[in-house]
Amino acid sequence: MRLENKVAMVTGSTSGIGLAIAKLFASEGAKVIIAARKEDVAKEVITEIKATGGEAAFIKLEVTDKENWENAVKQTKEIYGSLHILVNNAGVDDLCALPNVNLDDWNKIMAINLTGPMMGMQACAPLMKESGGGSIVNIGSLAGMLGTPGTAYTTSKWALRGLSASAAYTFAKWGIRSNVICPGFIGNTNLTNAHETALGKEKNPFVECALLGRAGYTMELAQAALFFASDDSSYITGIDMPVDGGLYDAGVYSIMHKIFDRFIGEKK
Repeated sequence: MRLENKVAMVTGSTSGIGLAIAKLFASEGAKVIIAARKEDVAKEVITEIKATGGEAAFIKLEVTDKENWENAVKQTKEIYGSLHILVNNAGVDDLCALPNVNLDDWNKIMAINLTGPMMGMQACAPLMKESGGGSIVNIGSLAGMLGTPGTAYTTSKWALRGLSASAAYTFAKWGIRSNVICPGFIGNTNLTNAHETALGKEKNPFVECALLGRAGYTMELAQAALFFASDDSSYITGIDMPVDGGLYDAGVYSIMHKIFDRFIGEKK
């Protein structure tokens, strides 16, 4: 198993991508800390993980609270004695866009998507160092590589890439790697379900533009997180990896496709 004898903390792990990551990590031998706000849901997740032979524990965590982070690390050490993997997955995508940015909404999004991961890295890195090193996996977004009209969300995810790169520099000497996964449109998550609802009966442009022609699955994101968390990526740090079915390249592809079609048409 790829994470045998490892301890992993996954934030926002009671639904969507975080839940898929927690389950996959447990199946690969990790002792998983379900770091979340909803204790009742977390207990159901832990029961399910243990029923399949995995190991997990719940620690209540509000990612915007520094004391919460410090307590989470303390409890992790008390429960499992070490920490090797931190997955910063908790995030929010409330509507907050120019030219009418509401500062309360802006601050909330930055606190959850950016300041939370920063405090998490700061709190967890010393225990990870003490445990022999490990891996920080930050869940970003394609919005943090391309930009979108969602001003606050996009800004937070661009900044997360910079934060992760800085962590890669700072913690390399501690044997800790730091990388970002940038999901495209992943089906059946709280964030993407909200987008689907807003689109109504219209065709989903994110799905239409992806080269693979479909939404991603949460388990496909989890597999990418497993790669970064495990020793399979032992010589990789400081990078951003799109997991998006080719959505990042879709713009260039679409242009080239039109040029190619025109070229073929002229040859006939």
